[in-house]
This record gives sequence, C-alpha cells and structure tokens, in this order.
Amino acid sequence: MTQNVRGAVRQALPAIAAAAADVDRTGAVDPSVITDLHDAGFFAMLRPKAFGGMEADPAEYLAATRDLSAACTSTGWLAGWLGVNTWHLSLFDERAQRDVWGQDPRTLLCESYAPTGRLERVGDEFRLSGRWNRCTGIQHASWLMAAAVLVGEDGAAQDFLVALVPRADFVVETSWNSVGLRGIGAHDVVVSGAVVPRYRTFGWVSGEQLGRLAPLYRLPQPTMYTHTGTVPLLGAAENILAALQPRAASSVDPVAMACSDLALSVAQMERNLGDLLDSARADLAPDSDLVLRSRRDQVLATERAVAAIRTFIAHSDGREAGNPLVERVWRDVQTARTHVASNVQQVLALVGRHSFGMEIDEILW
Repeated sequence: MTQNVRGAVRQALPAIAAAAADVDRTGAVDPSVITDLHDAGFFAMLRPKAFGGMEADPAEYLAATRDLSAACTSTGWLAGWLGVNTWHLSLFDERAQRDVWGQDPRTLLCESYAPTGRLERVGDEFRLSGRWNRCTGIQHASWLMAAAVLVGEDGAAQDFLVALVPRADFVVETSWNSVGLRGIGAHDVVVSGAVVPRYRTFGWVSGEQLGRLAPLYRLPQPTMYTHTGTVPLLGAAENILAALQPRAASSVDPVAMACSDLALSVAQMERNLGDLLDSARADLAPDSDLVLRSRRDQVLATERAVAAIRTFIAHSDGREAGNPLVERVWRDVQTARTHVASNVQQVLALVGRHSFGMEIDEILW
C-alpha cells in the first residue's frame, strides 16, 4: 500500500518541480498540490487506521517526503511537517482525534513546539493564550497544536503541555518572509483566552497509554520530528547532484563521494528507524545507545546534505552554479538547517557525554 502512495506521489513530482520557482516567488504552495497529496494518500500514511489511515512504516513516509523535496524543497518541507503532525495527534486522547478527524479524515494540523503560550486552569478545563511563530503550513491547517507552560494560581510554572485548538480559536498573522523555504507559510499564530478541554492537551506518553498504542506511535517522541527536519535537505541535495553525477569519473570523484554520503545517510536513518520499530513491536523501550545513534546519524545527514551542495558548487563548470535552481535550493537548505532538529553541536556533545558515561538530559534528544 505505501509503495502505491510513493508511486502516486512521484507522478505528481513533474508538476511540483515545474511550480517550484513560482512557490519561491509567491511564497505559497498552491492548495491544489495539497489536494493532490491527499489523493495520493501521502497525508494518510501516519494517520491511525481507526481514522482511515495506514499506520505506515515511517521510513516509507520519509522517503516520500524526500522525493517531494527533490522536486521543490518548500513543498517537501511543508508537506512533511503537516504530515508528521498527524503522527503527534495520534498520541492524544481518542476524543481529541475524533474532534479533528471525525467529520473529515483529511483535516490537517499545524504545530509549534516552542512553549511560548500560557495555560491556566479554569475548573476542569484550561485557558490558553500566547503567540507562536514559524507555524509551518498554518494556511493549510484547520487545527493548531501549540506548546504552552501550565502555570498555577501563583504564576509559577507547573508543567509543559501541548494544547489543541480549532481554527476559530486562533488568528494567523502573516509574517514569514525568509531567505529560503519561502513557500512554507510559517506565519505567526495568536490565541487569546481560548478554552481548551483537558482531553485536548498532551504532555508525554504514559506507561499505561504506551501499551495501547500501535508500534508506530511507540517510537521515541522526538524521532519523527527530527527526521522530518532532515530528509528535505537530503532530497534537495540529491536533486542538485543529479546534474553532475554522470560526469563522475571514478568512485573517488568528489561528486561520486558526495552521492555516496547521501546514500549512506539514507541507509543509516532507515536502519535506525527499523531498529526502533523492532523495539516497539517487541514492547521494549529502546536503549539509550540506539536512540542517540539515531539522533547522531540524523544530524550528520543534515551536514552531509549541505556538504554535498557545496561539492556541486565547487565542481560545476559555472553554468550550472548560475542556474536559478541551484541558488534557490542553496537558500532553502541554509534556512532548513537552522531548525532545532539540525543542532549538530548540541547532539554530538550529548553523544560524546554518553560515550564517556556522563549523565545527559534526555529531553534534549
């Protein structure tokens, strides 16, 4: 089934690639593209079967996202994040999932994990207020998942939660005007005193809940997000290197080596996701070595993607480097790598500390 989805996505790629320059110029992905991806089944890949989804292998989802990003980095980034938010909603109370998907399983969500909101208790409910920036795809979303700090009557922070609110409860303020990824529409969102039922909030998966979830949803919570932040860069780099790959004279040619680095990163990420899924299927918690290996390989994949594009620029004959596609993708990749998922120094520092038996803060994984 998921192979059929990837095949359907690939059929849409020529039109997506042809529109990439317009996406960059206008700062928006046409809604018809989102409709086409719905029709292809892309946004159903991580949705629960109970709501018409596939509960697909995450590696297949990320591969389809990489294909989209090779055609247009903005479109791949946008679609990847809209789709992975479906995975997160699947961890919420089933009543919250019904609120979103009960009437229309194609409903999409936007999310901001920066805890810039404030939650206050009001009886058995909460009141949410705050402003969130960089809300990728908000113009295509009907619901928002917004991170917030739960405060007590004394104003002291008590917990970190994600609150789910419908379109009627938030206002979008147009703000995204970046150098790269211009089409992702990561605008600001403002919520002013929205009432949120308790079941529409989420913190971390409890042990009791974990036993009821399908293996896909028992993956470590940061894993799907960090990997979704990397595969668009791999797709973009693959697209750029394709122009020079036929000229590679030998296996040690810099372009050939850059292509091998990208293939290595894809293989490592797929292996790690497979090992994490195997742990989930066996009802085992993944050990720290596996989780950190997965995170390490993911951030290094980001670095290899950026290095691959540098290799292209260094070994092109000048005409290719002046191609508007190269300039656009370079801007996209420079913007994408600033995402927290690609904080190489922080992650490698954690890996180093763990390797020497030192304590590390698991929330940073």
